[in-house]
Amino acid sequence: MNEIRILHIMDKISADGSRIHGPARQIAYRVPFYPSGRFKVMLLNLRGEDAACDVLRQVGVEVVSLNKGKYDLSAVFDVLRVIREWRPSVLHLHGYASFNFGRLAGRIRHVPVVIQEHYVDEKMPFYQHAIDWLMRNWQAKALAVSKPVADFMIADRYIPAGQMEVLINGLPVDRVVRSTPEDRLSLRRKLGIPDGAVVIGTAGRLAEMKGHHYFLLAARLILEKMPGAWFIVVGEGPCAGALRAQAEELGIEKHVVFTGYQENVAPYLSLMDIGVVASVFNEGFNTVGVEMLAVDLPLVITDLPCFHEAYTHNENVLMVQPRNERAMAESVVKLLQEPELTRRLIEGGRETVKRCRIDRIAARYAVIYEEAAGSSIS
Repeated sequence: MNEIRILHIMDKISADGSRIHGPARQIAYRVPFYPSGRFKVMLLNLRGEDAACDVLRQVGVEVVSLNKGKYDLSAVFDVLRVIREWRPSVLHLHGYASFNFGRLAGRIRHVPVVIQEHYVDEKMPFYQHAIDWLMRNWQAKALAVSKPVADFMIADRYIPAGQMEVLINGLPVDRVVRSTPEDRLSLRRKLGIPDGAVVIGTAGRLAEMKGHHYFLLAARLILEKMPGAWFIVVGEGPCAGALRAQAEELGIEKHVVFTGYQENVAPYLSLMDIGVVASVFNEGFNTVGVEMLAVDLPLVITDLPCFHEAYTHNENVLMVQPRNERAMAESVVKLLQEPELTRRLIEGGRETVKRCRIDRIAARYAVIYEEAAGSSIS
């Protein structure tokens, strides 16, 4: 049986101060679940080396960084060189520059191409429309992490509908485990959270699109009704300083804990009584919400089209309109006051987690690569 060699090409593998962005982390999650000995994976990073490269190397992904700028056309020659030397069976492309350079290189070298989009870009550069139209048939398969992203690719990026498939992000749920009561108590005391205090939390990159600003506004409203509540913000990013300043301006800084970046978020999620995802931007797919469901958290999440792939109001989450801190606060209080509703959402969340198991998602990727490479499926 021939080895299938997958060459991922990414514009970058970290974003806005994060250690590793979602698409690159998804590759790191999937690789250990591919059939042993059947696939070899390499990632070509168009930008420079950073900490994210080592995360991928730890799971056996070879990483090469080109240290090229976004508009550096010489990158296409480096891509062609890597293809010639590494001889991939399939190119898997992520990002504008990677779509452009990778599709061109794939066409020149006769290597099948899979393209994947991870979010809806409402500010896509005008020149990219022209390039996408020109290259609209230069891939064998197109993937999107949610239906709104697929619709965006078809309508705005000219991808033929027959090539499109929605494939949600996965999660290694066996590694996202709720902490023991003893460990929760220990971490709670380490963070200075009083025993018995209700804890509401959020996690993710501290960037404007994630809506942490509205989470803090909701926290102030919650404290008006529940003065003993505490709040946890897990993550790092460009808005970290502004969010800390906002907490002080709101007068709630003594009840808010900013944990910074945590490689393993499960212990911090386990401290929470309610999880919140406050995103305001139509990102592709929210994985941290699934992590919250995996540790049996009832979840309040903003009602964005991209979230409908996994989250359903009143079935596994409570959904609120984006940028509406009052509705967010009211939903949190509702969950704290209605244990039967909380129990029902937790049960629904467990079913969602099963759908997002990384072994299930990785198996589908393996089939896609087999088909793209023209190999028989064993």
